[in-house]
Amino acid sequence: MLCEIYCKEFHQQKIEFSDGFNVVLGTNAGDNSIGKSTLMLIIDYVFGGNTYSDAFDIVNNVEEHDIYFKFKFANEMYYFSRSILDRNIVWKCDERYNKINSISLDEYCDWLSKMYDMKLYGLTFRNAVGRYIRVYGKENCDEKHPLHYTPKEKEKDAIWALLKLFDKYKPIEEIAIRAESSKKAYDTFDKAQKLNYIAKISKQNYKNNEKEIERLNYEIEKISKELDTGFFDIDSAASEEAISIKNRLSRVKRIRSNILSRLTTIKENEAYRFSTTTEATHELQEFFPNINIKHIDEIEHFHKQISVVFKSELQEEKRKLERQIKEYNEIIETLENELKGLIHNPKLSKIILQRHATFLKIIERLKRENDAFCKAEELIRIKKADEESLTNIKLEQLGLIEKDINVEMDTINKKLYVDHYNAPIIHFTESNYHFITPNDTGTGIAYKGLVVFDLAIAHLTKLPILVHDSVLLKQISDEGVGNIINQYINCKKQVFVALDKQDSYNEETSALLEQYAKIKLFPNGGELFGRSWGKKHES
Repeated sequence: MLCEIYCKEFHQQKIEFSDGFNVVLGTNAGDNSIGKSTLMLIIDYVFGGNTYSDAFDIVNNVEEHDIYFKFKFANEMYYFSRSILDRNIVWKCDERYNKINSISLDEYCDWLSKMYDMKLYGLTFRNAVGRYIRVYGKENCDEKHPLHYTPKEKEKDAIWALLKLFDKYKPIEEIAIRAESSKKAYDTFDKAQKLNYIAKISKQNYKNNEKEIERLNYEIEKISKELDTGFFDIDSAASEEAISIKNRLSRVKRIRSNILSRLTTIKENEAYRFSTTTEATHELQEFFPNINIKHIDEIEHFHKQISVVFKSELQEEKRKLERQIKEYNEIIETLENELKGLIHNPKLSKIILQRHATFLKIIERLKRENDAFCKAEELIRIKKADEESLTNIKLEQLGLIEKDINVEMDTINKKLYVDHYNAPIIHFTESNYHFITPNDTGTGIAYKGLVVFDLAIAHLTKLPILVHDSVLLKQISDEGVGNIINQYINCKKQVFVALDKQDSYNEETSALLEQYAKIKLFPNGGELFGRSWGKKHES
């Protein structure tokens, strides 16, 4: 239990608490600047919350300060402190609040969970306790949504937290994990289809594909029968390889034809001869007496020399081309043998091979589309089945909780009023809940329902504390407040309540408030920090 809170900045520096009902008592005028809500936020801070350190007016006016606090468990005392400026660290202290060593806020909350026997499966200490510390500024005083930690929290998450608090989560977890996994698998597959990484077709497309696959298989079988070979056994890879070989064979033969043409030209050039003679030169001299015969002979000699060189080069080019022809003949022979071994029919035309390969490719594509359709249908089926299983077991557990809470709220409600007022009722669906007080309206009745709900939760679970700010109680009738105080006293949990002293309260109620008041924030008794800085957010 929390035994005390100490702060050097407080007007009453040490505030001690009992293990039951504890009241922070304000004025009978309901003055809003005396520190009730601030102290409630400090209690929240002691139990691992952070709203207090976010309060601008506190930081701006009080500036840096430490909150010291003491717990008692099994007759042993534990001392700690938290600074408003370093909220993620909690200091272990000695009995004089000298700091010894620091731990993280998470470690501290785990320690609280252990000491309060709050080690509930899948639930952190703050996720449990923080919901039922209802103070102005924490935004969890919504009388229509008592499960919510914050207004923006999803209802299904708030419901999960309640299941964990009632220790009903573990039987659901395995199915919940399986449902989440199947949902993730489907979502991933669906995203891949939307990005066109995987084919996505309709059921009608699936049926059309089945018919087309059947037709194409018939065409392939027909080709095989017509060729009277084992062509039907050729798979897509073999068919495509045959086409590739045919293409290569055509290219090689074209190259060989070009080389043969060049070789023929060279052979024709080999027959060329320089055929001039001395007799022809003398005949030329008869017509041209002054011709230079010597010069003509020199030219003739030069031509003969060129002829020798030319013949040598032609012979070398001829040998080169013949070697190339031989190499290409070998390549052609190899390709033809490969083609024969692949399709057992060297005369099989490229057109037939292309048709066969095209059919196989189309069949392969259609099968991929249909496989994707079947996979998507299977993922949807698994996802729906897991979601249905999760819904069923979740509703079963929620049904048990709903019954217990409603019975307990009815029991508590009957003790609050002499006249009959309907008890609040909570009802769960798989992912939503509704909290109402049937046939009763008005702010007081609504907040009464919220207080009754919290008391029921405290009675039925291991929740160790309740913290209620005056914003919840000041709307409720005096009769209701008096009886609620008796419920707080009989709660058997540590309860912290902020209330204003009212002249309209009966003597019993006023006496109880005085008896259980741990600090009185009357004007003549001083404000919480012993100073004033204008109107604050406290209720």
